[in-house]
Amino acid sequence: MLWKSVAPGAYFFHRERGALECLKQGNFRSEASYLGLEQELPGEASAAVFYMADLRLILDRFGNQGYRVLQLEAGILRGKLYLAAFAQRLEATGLTFFDDDVTKFFSPHAEGKSVIFLMAAGKSRGPACQTRLAELA
Repeated sequence: MLWKSVAPGAYFFHRERGALECLKQGNFRSEASYLGLEQELPGEASAAVFYMADLRLILDRFGNQGYRVLQLEAGILRGKLYLAAFAQRLEATGLTFFDDDVTKFFSPHAEGKSVIFLMAAGKSRGPACQTRLAELA
């Protein structure tokens, strides 16, 4: 499983290369819980995945339709993560979040991006489990 080989920290996933880039190492359990609207689930999960996008770029290029297409693509990606988690008998749930604080946490890398959605995935193992935060764009 991918998450077992990844050290605790905050990561950016490069979709075109299929590779993770570590933005900062460490245990960000409490930050994950806070960013997930002060809910325990993102801090207890194996991974808290924040999907982000540069809305200004998308809206400038495609107008309001770009936002709808972005939401459709995000829904497809979210569905794939749900299916992958459930196929491995893992837990997954979508959550709400503090928009600006998520961007601040992942900045400077996420500067100018907006959060589209958050998913907590994996097995909840309590305080001993390290949460990995990942920014997907």
